[in-house]
Amino acid sequence: MSSSSAYHPGPVEPTPQQRLLLMDDVQWESFIERCARQLEKEGQYAQVLKLGGANDKGRDICGYTVHPPASDTWDLYQAKYYSSTLSPSQIVGELAKFLSCVQDGSYTCPRRYYLCALRIGATLLDYLLNPESMRTWILAQWEEKKGEFGTFKRSLDPALKLFVQTFPFEIIGRSTPEELLEIHSRNQTQHWEHFGVLDARGSNPQMPEEPDPIEQRYVDALLLVYEEQCGNCVAVVPEIPRNLKRHFVAQRRLFYSAEGLNRFSRDKLSGAFDGLLTEVEIGIGGIVATPHDSGMIRLTETLAIANALQVVNNPLHARLQAGDLQGACHHLANQARLSWIDTDE
Repeated sequence: MSSSSAYHPGPVEPTPQQRLLLMDDVQWESFIERCARQLEKEGQYAQVLKLGGANDKGRDICGYTVHPPASDTWDLYQAKYYSSTLSPSQIVGELAKFLSCVQDGSYTCPRRYYLCALRIGATLLDYLLNPESMRTWILAQWEEKKGEFGTFKRSLDPALKLFVQTFPFEIIGRSTPEELLEIHSRNQTQHWEHFGVLDARGSNPQMPEEPDPIEQRYVDALLLVYEEQCGNCVAVVPEIPRNLKRHFVAQRRLFYSAEGLNRFSRDKLSGAFDGLLTEVEIGIGGIVATPHDSGMIRLTETLAIANALQVVNNPLHARLQAGDLQGACHHLANQARLSWIDTDE
């Protein structure tokens, strides 16, 4: 029997692109709506409306820059979710409906018409890249089908034909899954919720030479440890004994390592750092509550336990750096949630 303890780590997590393939048509449309609302948040649109459904007149999601929407001031996002490659025959009815609605004044002509599909076939892509080819194809289809496009029906009367012949087909294009994912990723919280992806963590904040006011509580907690250790009053940082100064600097570095994670969380996943602190607080609770001969021993043993904690249930676990979990202990002390010195309370 083999003594090897190797085991399979399990399957690789699906990529965001692969997760798109697991969606249904409702989820796909909601995904595109979130992308449009992200653009609204960034100031590209004044208002975003989701209209997909009965009587939407060929409009799934609309991004408006002004109200009321004048011609060339809004964008239309048409969601098409097919497990197979999207072909011209699957979109011709939607385009005919769209052209008819613009021609009869149901709504103004958009600035851009974005066809949003997972995969677009070569023939349809050629039409999107060549507006004149698309015009010729639409007119031919209208004649061939005699205006019968499934649930949408309208004959190609002279006025409509002239409109199609002069319509700016260059406004019709596609928004690729990659482009949509890039937009979606700019809202880090929702991108994590739907795709399990976080941005890379940036540099930690630089530790100032002298403690900042935000460090006051955990620094005071350390001063009590040093006072107990040396048997003399250590009320302020300059009074720290020389043989403990390096220890003090090391603790501040740990604090600022965790502070880097805190700021990353604040920008990307609000509340996740607070959740991490709670997990660390529970993980070290036993050792903190155990009687110790000194505060220094409690501090040293607590940091060792914290450093070994597994916090895989917190979304920040993939962004942890050396020192973060130990630094979290000083953040807990900074919130008066733990102390290193035994008290009578």
